[in-house]
Amino acid sequence: MRRFYQESWQGIPFTAFSHISFFHLAEPKFYATFYEELFRRYKDWDDLPSTWRVNKRKDARWLAGQLRARLAQEPVREGPVRVLSIGSGVGYMEKLLLEEMPELELHVNEPSTVGMKWLRRHIPADRIYIGLPPACLPSDVQYDMIYLSAVDYGIPSRELIHMLEELRAQLAPGGELVCLSASLLEEDSFIGSFVNAIKIVIRGVLHYLGIRRQQFWGWRRTRDEYRQLFKQAGFSNVEDGWLEDGFETYWIRGQ
Repeated sequence: MRRFYQESWQGIPFTAFSHISFFHLAEPKFYATFYEELFRRYKDWDDLPSTWRVNKRKDARWLAGQLRARLAQEPVREGPVRVLSIGSGVGYMEKLLLEEMPELELHVNEPSTVGMKWLRRHIPADRIYIGLPPACLPSDVQYDMIYLSAVDYGIPSRELIHMLEELRAQLAPGGELVCLSASLLEEDSFIGSFVNAIKIVIRGVLHYLGIRRQQFWGWRRTRDEYRQLFKQAGFSNVEDGWLEDGFETYWIRGQ
């Protein structure tokens, strides 16, 4: 597991709107301020970078395909197909998922209410949960699928295991949790870790000199570390692989 840093997101440099911390993770206030700036610059999803949108469309179609394949194995379906998105961000994948499967009962979670501006047009208010999961989620609702798309990197391992455990308890019988990671660490070695440590020191110096200011963004994890996290959270039938979405997004899922 290695720390990594970010200078901008969706083409918006962090120095344009917020105090940046080299040592502390971005907090909900950071994201709220970011989304305010994003909505000031962009008026709709179609204004966001095209490469990112193409990537997210492929990811949403893959998720829809996984859902359809599982539902096809059910002899009789009672009730709606219920899906929960953890950390839905600007909500583009959720919009696409609803386009792929309009019959879905989609629930969404996001720490900041500001980021829900566009998505509120498509999802009823009683299916939007603002805050940190699992505390903000209703305990009496079960889901056929829960997915986390590019949010795992910002959660420390102990907290991530706890969250995965709690979310697993909210899966319907046969349901699954899927994590799509944009921060896979392909390999970890002593030399690699040593070189990375030197890079962090250099980044720290540049940050405090004001030459290249960076936000501590989270952790990159290896495939083995992801599988271990799912194992510790009590998941069974764990599978993983890579998506052909242009970014080679890593996925892992369990029941």
